[in-house]
Amino acid sequence: MRRKISIVYKILVICLLATGILLNTMKTISIISLLSYYTLQSNIICLIAFIYFVYLEITKKERTNKYYLIKGAITIAIFITIVVYTIALLPNQFEMDFFHRTAVYKTIANLLVHIISPILIIMDYFFFDKKGNLKNSYIGYWLIIPLSYMTYVYLYSYFGGRFYNIGGSRKFAYFFLDYEKIGYIGIAKWILLITISIILVSHLFVYIDSKLSK
Repeated sequence: MRRKISIVYKILVICLLATGILLNTMKTISIISLLSYYTLQSNIICLIAFIYFVYLEITKKERTNKYYLIKGAITIAIFITIVVYTIALLPNQFEMDFFHRTAVYKTIANLLVHIISPILIIMDYFFFDKKGNLKNSYIGYWLIIPLSYMTYVYLYSYFGGRFYNIGGSRKFAYFFLDYEKIGYIGIAKWILLITISIILVSHLFVYIDSKLSK
């Protein structure tokens, strides 16, 4: 019964992720621009991962270290999405696309990719995963998604990519990555702060996982 509930729950998450991604990419100046935000990239990564998780559930495959490494990575990645949005972006009235202010379904899409889907993804771990399998040695791998995104943004901008947001940066998506506005020292401070925060949250995640296993 628990496995069946897990499958249904994961399929629900997949549907919400797909809906959020689809609604966000409708009626926009540039789909590539929208798909270049960390929010949508992290949602897409989670979508692919959850399809894989459903496959594992249906085929009753054994959970290996690879599974827990991936599960931890996407949980941390999507946790960053919800935290950065609520703490740093929402107070600045940030919108990924200026059409968000004119289309009701864009508001729904915004909630799906920034709040609803991330919460459900995080809760999937607490509801269904066997505890005690996350390791501190995984944390370095969990940094790959957020740190590689920063590299992507600068490459995207270098080759002429632009963002059409409200309250953000046209060249670098997010204000804390815009060295033209806050300087190189400014972005270095933000990147250092984000990196340290991810490491601390990851260690806390592993600690909670260990405690819940007892």
